[in-house]
Amino acid sequence: MPGPPKPAFEILEHTADIGVRSHGATEEEAFENAARGLLEILGAESSRDGGSVETVDVRAADREALLVSLMDELIFRTDSRPTDGIARIEVRFGGPSALRATLRWGPRRRSPEAIELKAATYHQLSVKRAGAGWVTTVFFDV
Repeated sequence: MPGPPKPAFEILEHTADIGVRSHGATEEEAFENAARGLLEILGAESSRDGGSVETVDVRAADREALLVSLMDELIFRTDSRPTDGIARIEVRFGGPSALRATLRWGPRRRSPEAIELKAATYHQLSVKRAGAGWVTTVFFDV
């Protein structure tokens, strides 16, 4: 009998850092859920789609570096738009070293627990197949 379903993401506490472990049925879904975890940490979520759409193209040497680059892009873009939050994110891979993320923006939902982050790190970074799905782990400098 299968156990309870895994959460889409979980926040990981670490000395002087904070991280996200995400799960997904596909690699794209695992990246999307990692982004959702990051947005929760940043307090950069939106509860409704405001109609503004932006695409982000990322290239890197491998999947792990793609995850770091995507997280850094999201940190930069949410810092640049302090009144906007991301309502939805869709990730599509364009081969082993490229991805396109579609961001749907809306009014930012304020969070008193928001944490300012500097960047994603390579500390304990992983993107791997786990059973029938995928798991990512990424930590951020606070």
